[in-house]
Amino acid sequence: MIIVPVYKSIELVGTSEQNWADAVKEAYKEAKKSLRGIRNLTIIQSDVKVKEDVDKLIYRVRCQVNFQLEK
Repeated sequence: MIIVPVYKSIELVGTSEQNWADAVKEAYKEAKKSLRGIRNLTIIQSDVKVKEDVDKLIYRVRCQVNFQLEK
């Protein structure tokens, strides 16, 4: 019998006040706290939230996180 891996996907939103790359790193950092077997992150959408009252930009990245299910 051949064991074929099965994967699951979830979506997370990472945020950063620095840039999109840091937003992805934040999403990964949080994902690895509770998931094992992470195979990849796919950026689905990126945008910037503008906070005019404090003159700040918040970089946001919606990521699909794919990880292998344990047998």
